[in-house]
Amino acid sequence: MVEQVRVALGARILAVFLVLGGIIGVGLALLMAYPFVQAHWVYLLLIAAFAAVFVWSALTGVRLWQGQARGWKWATILFAAQVPVFSVPGLSYEYYTGFAIKLMGGAVESSFSLGLGSSANFYLDTRITEVFYGINLFAVAAVIYLLLRRSRTAGPASPQNA
Repeated sequence: MVEQVRVALGARILAVFLVLGGIIGVGLALLMAYPFVQAHWVYLLLIAAFAAVFVWSALTGVRLWQGQARGWKWATILFAAQVPVFSVPGLSYEYYTGFAIKLMGGAVESSFSLGLGSSANFYLDTRITEVFYGINLFAVAAVIYLLLRRSRTAGPASPQNA
């Protein structure tokens, strides 16, 4: 007999952001594939990596919606990866699925911004010279929620420990 798992509303909302952000991210990766591959075939590897992360996000969202233990674990990891936003000489990084509330410092036009959709930016280039840093407050809140909620619901008889 299939055991019913009750999933909190907050976890379901985060699951929706992971699923929708993952789908949007895959769509954006596919749209960007052609012009990037025309420039050089090696970009296909990067686009495939980004698409894989977004597919993983969508699958994790489905698992979180279902209340699976690996959905909780990987959702926490994926949201933790969305916390930092930064650029230093030679490297820039940003990733989010669904929604971002960014608080930024350094060489930025605005210290506060909102993002809706998906973004994946991991860029290595000696031409990157600006320095900025920030955090995605939505991702911070998601990680805290998932950690606290999981610790309250994870007991010996909990289906999340499976």
